[in-house]
Amino acid sequence: MAERRPLAARPVVVAQGAVALLLAIKLYMSIAEPPIGDEAYYWMWGQKLGWSYFDHPPLHAWLLRLMSLIFGWNLFSLRILTWATLAGTFGIFWLWARRLKPEDPQAWFWPTAAIYLAAPLFFLMSSVAFHDHLLIFLCLASAHLFLVFAERWESTGSGYRWLYAGAAVLGLAVLTKYNGVLVGTGIAVFFATRRELRPLFRTPHLYLAALLSLALQAPVIYWNLAEGLASFRFHLAGRWTGAISLRGNHLGEFVLLAVLFISPFLFPAIAAMFRRPLDNAFGERARALALATFTVSTLAMAGLSLLVETYFYWNITGILLLMPLLAGWIFRRWVFLLHCIYGLVFALGCAFNLTVIPIENLRGGLDWTIASTFGWPAVAARVEALKAEHKVGFVAATRYTTAAQLGFALHDPEVTAIASRPDQYDFWFDAAGHRGEDALVVTDSRLGLGEVRGHFGTLTLLETVPYMALGRTVYAAQIYLGIGFDGS
Repeated sequence: MAERRPLAARPVVVAQGAVALLLAIKLYMSIAEPPIGDEAYYWMWGQKLGWSYFDHPPLHAWLLRLMSLIFGWNLFSLRILTWATLAGTFGIFWLWARRLKPEDPQAWFWPTAAIYLAAPLFFLMSSVAFHDHLLIFLCLASAHLFLVFAERWESTGSGYRWLYAGAAVLGLAVLTKYNGVLVGTGIAVFFATRRELRPLFRTPHLYLAALLSLALQAPVIYWNLAEGLASFRFHLAGRWTGAISLRGNHLGEFVLLAVLFISPFLFPAIAAMFRRPLDNAFGERARALALATFTVSTLAMAGLSLLVETYFYWNITGILLLMPLLAGWIFRRWVFLLHCIYGLVFALGCAFNLTVIPIENLRGGLDWTIASTFGWPAVAARVEALKAEHKVGFVAATRYTTAAQLGFALHDPEVTAIASRPDQYDFWFDAAGHRGEDALVVTDSRLGLGEVRGHFGTLTLLETVPYMALGRTVYAAQIYLGIGFDGS
């Protein structure tokens, strides 16, 4: 019987082809896809620099501001960081491939790159300018630095600079998004459960490294202290108000979506990683760290999902460190091929959905989240004309995402949101300073006027600006004139 060889020991042509196709789709989306609501929202953070923000820590917003200063206000500036972090991610994959298969690192690298890009979760989160693309790179870089430290310390008892470098990068990951803490917890479990590393707990270095990571959170801590712990209270309590209940369907939905967006074809290999070691010293350390992080993060998210609606992508930190290793546990080429096909179908569907027309709209329904990304340049043009005609004091929208999309199209960070959902605009908009002013208010038939209605003496519909695609109305923004803002 022929010996089964892992994917990483086989020719790489198919993997290279899959990577090329997926990168081409990603490039097309970067150019053709209008800003998603949260992308535009985070861009606005960069235009109004702060120590931190209501929804998330500040590092990504600071970098977006830097991009705007270098490249201007455009789609290229919005998304160029996603390519930089993808290049950094691939660079770390290459460093791991050289250690996992030193005699032929390309045989490990290319399947890894294909596995990563074909996983819908990572294709999507590495393509849009959410915080996750930066979180992915920084968490992976931190894990690499800690693994190099473990390698050096186990062999020579030295290498502390790698430990402190890993702690610093981990601190930057948490300064990007709070769930970077789960990678830090996985690293702590790795150090505690690996016999060769346990003596480190009797030295001051682990504790000093942890303090370094914590010190990098100073901007977030300062902002929260100045704003009554607003972000911490929102994430720990506010967002769950009235939603907490013990229901198994929460967990079922979380697991199902996780399987679909990670890829059902990868889970046999993930299960095999728990049972089968790798005949490679670096690989065994990496496997231990990846499984520790996966276990900690997945158990935390699964437990949370028993009580509240938990989004599958919150566990991105738990899945991440598995990705550079899976090529060593996939033995059947057809499994790899099916995973690549699955990812390509998802990527093509995603590209159509986000650049042409939402598939649900094409079927006669309404995918509001995607539909509301279309048509903002035309809305911005009409708002500019109506501003001159009516001499309004400010422009508002009825949701933070649409306010950001309109502001992005207008190149105007002063567009605000008036909505019941708390968001960063609540900290920027001086309502009392606009008392008595008239305003243009942009909404749509689904959002309605909601919170806005009670803040103006009268609201008059001026125009509806539809966006059409393939003979269908995808989205129709409504522009109202609000008279006499009450300043509350």
